[in-house]
Amino acid sequence: MKNLTQKNKLLLGYAISGLGDQFYTFAIPLLMLSRTHSSVIMGLLTAVEYLPTALFGLTIGPIFDIYSRKKIMLFSLIMQMVLIIIAPFLVIKNISLYWLLLVVFILGTFDLITWTGYQIFIAESVKKEELSSVSGQMGLISSIQKTFGPGIAAVIINLIDYVGGFLLDALSFGYLTYVIKDYEPLYKENKSVKEEKSFNKSAKEGITFLFAHHDIKWLIASFFVANIGFQAVVPMLTFLLKQEMKVSVNMVSIFYTVAAIASILGNFIYLRINKNMRLGTQMILIALLIMVGFLIMLDLQSFIWVTFGYAMVSFGSVWSQANFFTVIQAETPSKFKGKITSISTSLTRIIGPVMSLISGFLIKAEVHSIFIVAAICMFFSILITVVTGLGKLGKLEKLD
Repeated sequence: MKNLTQKNKLLLGYAISGLGDQFYTFAIPLLMLSRTHSSVIMGLLTAVEYLPTALFGLTIGPIFDIYSRKKIMLFSLIMQMVLIIIAPFLVIKNISLYWLLLVVFILGTFDLITWTGYQIFIAESVKKEELSSVSGQMGLISSIQKTFGPGIAAVIINLIDYVGGFLLDALSFGYLTYVIKDYEPLYKENKSVKEEKSFNKSAKEGITFLFAHHDIKWLIASFFVANIGFQAVVPMLTFLLKQEMKVSVNMVSIFYTVAAIASILGNFIYLRINKNMRLGTQMILIALLIMVGFLIMLDLQSFIWVTFGYAMVSFGSVWSQANFFTVIQAETPSKFKGKITSISTSLTRIIGPVMSLISGFLIKAEVHSIFIVAAICMFFSILITVVTGLGKLGKLEKLD
C-alpha cells in the first residue's frame, strides 16, 4: 500500500467497495423476500433507493465546498458501514420492514454523499492531463464489476447467507475508509475561504458558476437529453426480450454478457486512443454510434441485430461517461466541485424513475417507440453539442 500513488489507492478502494456493493445489491432483495413476497414492498424498495437522489441530489454538493471533504467522506463511509451491519439484524429480530426501508433510505443518502465525494477525490488526486485516463480506469473497473460481480455475489451469498453478504459489504467500505483516512489532494483546500461561506451562499455561487460556464452548462444539457433516451430503453430490455421477442433465459443472459463485454472493450479502447483525439470529435462520433445502435435495435425480428445494436450502445455509453467526467472535473474549480459534481451526477439519476414509468406506457402503445425516442434524444444531444460549439473542444491539456 505504501508504494501506491493516491490515485491507485483510490482506484483500488473503488474496486473493492464496488465489489462489496454487489453483495448488498444481491442480498437486499433476498432480505426482503425472506419476510414477504409482496410485489408492493419490492416496488417500494426500488422507490426508496431512488428517493435520496430526488430529494437531496441537487442540493447536497455545497457541503463539500464548505466543510472538510475528508471529514465528510469518513463520516459518510462509517455511517454506511454501521447501517449495512444493522440491516440484516432488523430482519433477524423480526422488526417491522418499514424500519428496514428507512435504513435503505438513509443508506442511499450516504451513498449519494460518498459517490459525490469520491468523484472529487479521484479528480483531485491527479493532474488535469491524467483525468481522461483515470476516468477510463474507473469505467473499466465498473464494467468488470457489473460483468462478474453478480455471479461472484451469488456464489458467495449461497455459501454464507445474505447476512454474510452484508458483512462483506461493510468490510469493503471499511477498506475505502482506510484509504480516505490517509488521502491528501495534490492541491490543498483553502480552509479560510470555506469557513466564510454559508450553505446558501455556496449553493448560489455554484449555480451562478454553472450557468456562466459555457462548456459545463451545455455538456450537462447534452448529457441530460441523451440520458432521457437511455432511460426509455434500459428498464424495458428484459421485458422486451422475454415478452415481445420470446427469447429464453439463456439468450437473455447472452444479450447482457455481450453488452458487458462491449463495455469493457469500450473502456480499453478509450484508454488507448482518447488522448490522441479532440474531445469534441469524440463526443460527436460516440453519440452517432449510440444513435445508430438504437436504430439497429428497431429490428426486433432479429435477436442478433438487437444484441449487436445494444453492444454498440454499451460501447459508446462508457466512452461518453468517461468524457463527461473528464470535462466536468477538468473545467470546474476546486471551490465549486461539490456543487457541480452533485448536479451532474443527480441529473442523470433523477430522470431514471420517471422515464421507467413512461417507457412502460410507450412500449405498451408501440413496442418500437422506446428506440425511436432514444434515437431522437441522441440526435438532439448531438445537435446541442454541435450548435453550442462543444464539438470544437480540443484535447484535454488544452482545456481552460
